[in-house]
Amino acid sequence: MEIDALRQVINAAGGRDNALAYADALLAKVNRVEAQGQYAPLLNQLRSAREEGDFRGRILEVNFADCFIQASVYLEYGAKQGMAGDIDFAWQLDNHKVFIEMKLLGQDRATRDEINRQLDESGVTATFVSDDTRDVARLQADLMQKSSTRKFNPKPPPGTVNLVAVDVSELQLGMADICDCLLAAGGKTMVKQYCNPAYLRDPVVGMFEELPQHRLTNAQREWLARVQKLAEGMPHPRAYIHGAIFLFREPKERAALSYTLRAALVWNPALMESETAMKIKSAFHAVIPRAT
Repeated sequence: MEIDALRQVINAAGGRDNALAYADALLAKVNRVEAQGQYAPLLNQLRSAREEGDFRGRILEVNFADCFIQASVYLEYGAKQGMAGDIDFAWQLDNHKVFIEMKLLGQDRATRDEINRQLDESGVTATFVSDDTRDVARLQADLMQKSSTRKFNPKPPPGTVNLVAVDVSELQLGMADICDCLLAAGGKTMVKQYCNPAYLRDPVVGMFEELPQHRLTNAQREWLARVQKLAEGMPHPRAYIHGAIFLFREPKERAALSYTLRAALVWNPALMESETAMKIKSAFHAVIPRAT
């Protein structure tokens, strides 16, 4: 791709001067990605993006893919598990195939507005509005949404590892904390092991956390009903999603189109045994360093 063509793509998606300042750095990544033939569908979607959210989501995928290319690790784009939809990336790591579905938090405005509408309904606002628990709810709801069985097989075969990756850089006005990510994925059970007790919030039940019904508070029951709401008969993601990746970018500003990534991985203890988790985690952080 030539620089003028990339600038036209940026302009068409609503990018202005601040975004165009990153065009040269982004071009180097786009051309590295383009040199790998398997990413042609990604770049076609980038070229045709006419809406800011879609464009920025594709930019996240370009930055993510480029991290692996520079580490000489090659991913499959648009991977299938026999379901109707595609999963963004697949990574063959020895005898495991690691599937990664991506999400830029705040990208899907309709979903964001619907989540906020639900949280504002009677009886919920008082629970969430006093602190940043609302952002944890949004984060977990996005994890749930991206775990759709339209893409993921709810009965993954042996050797399959399913991960959902969420860019949280804009959460809490750019001040997203790893402990909030742990809370959204692993719940209080996990946060108690690694974080200050101040991060514990009564309503939250982690996506990978399964609590006995008799121990649930009323606030937790409401959380499950609203934030983890499932269509009747659908399996819960903790039955087939092995872990979550939380991505942090630098620089964080919305206009940034070329950035470095850091990541935190949170495993689903019901599905991942420690040796496999450590192996995948080590290989992943050799590509994208650990967030601190």
